[in-house]
Amino acid sequence: MTEYFELSKIRRIVKLALIKVGIRCDLIGFSYLCYAIELVIQTPSLIHSLCKDLYVQVGKQFHANKENCVERSIRHAIENTYINKSFAELNRMFKTQLYTIDDKPTAGELIRLIAEYYNLGLYKEHLGVND
Repeated sequence: MTEYFELSKIRRIVKLALIKVGIRCDLIGFSYLCYAIELVIQTPSLIHSLCKDLYVQVGKQFHANKENCVERSIRHAIENTYINKSFAELNRMFKTQLYTIDDKPTAGELIRLIAEYYNLGLYKEHLGVND
């Protein structure tokens, strides 16, 4: 039962962080990103094999028949945010200059950053989430 509540907490924090960054939640890539980040939080080594392991697991969860569909949807969500907003919020979340107005993170970078945002507990300050 405790594991369920921890997963629910992770899910909530990841979704809030992605929305704060500017990822539109009506995009399929948003759901894929959420699940991918949850998996990386639980199994950090997955970040080192995006295409071979992480995207395959996300595809299975969402019944996407090819991992390149997962990758394309995630890239689309990132591109959409870059075009419409920029990733300046990531700089504020981490209190450092990660990206300039002309930069955008790769899928792996965004997944890793939001997973670390959770792991480091930075969400407590920025999202007003209580443990």
